Amino acid sequence: MMNQGSKTCSVAAVRPPRTKACYTAYARNHWRDLLLVALFFLSLWGMELLNRPMGTVRSIAIPLDDRIPLIPWTVIVYNSWAPTIIVILLYYFFCDRTHMRRYFWTMQIGQMMAWATFPFFQTIIPRPYEQVYAGTDIFSKMLAITYRNDNHYCGFPSIHVIQCTLTIIFIWMSEDAPKWLKILVTFYFALIAVTTVTTKQHVVLDIPGGILYALVAFLLATPLARWYERRVAKD
Repeated sequence: MMNQGSKTCSVAAVRPPRTKACYTAYARNHWRDLLLVALFFLSLWGMELLNRPMGTVRSIAIPLDDRIPLIPWTVIVYNSWAPTIIVILLYYFFCDRTHMRRYFWTMQIGQMMAWATFPFFQTIIPRPYEQVYAGTDIFSKMLAITYRNDNHYCGFPSIHVIQCTLTIIFIWMSEDAPKWLKILVTFYFALIAVTTVTTKQHVVLDIPGGILYALVAFLLATPLARWYERRVAKD
């Protein structure tokens, strides 16, 4: 407990009272859970170790991929994926830490499953380099930067789609999230999944692959999340 005049904070509460000092005390007390948010961000760089040609590199593009146009402005939505997930993790941190832990560990399992796949089933993503690099608009320039900083050898399954799928599942499982937020998150993360092909960062088959991996991760992560709650996050 922490006293501030007539106000009392319980840093061990499920969620903190709505005062700045109490939020600070709550975050300090539950630093292990807050660390998970930072670990999510840091773990995104792990794929860069695998995102390079290794052995046989396949193309799983299908005729539908040729019919999907390049839409450069969607790179803004595509690149908003990680920051938006961090915001959602923080929302869960202050609303329901148990939900946050399960969300985090499920995403990590899905991501590690993808990492385990890439060295043995590496796919290349056809990119319209000439069209993008010749573009003079701001969105083409942003997409060109994305191409330069993100190699194109880890397509199947799409980690974007894995974590978009899990984000949609977990927002509907949240008892605290209002319905309008659930609808907004569902729409926005479905849109992010679509932008994986409109930016030519993925091919069509990477999307069902990502959905499948997400569902398997959802089933596998529950024991890990429970172990973490019993051994590490003892409230």
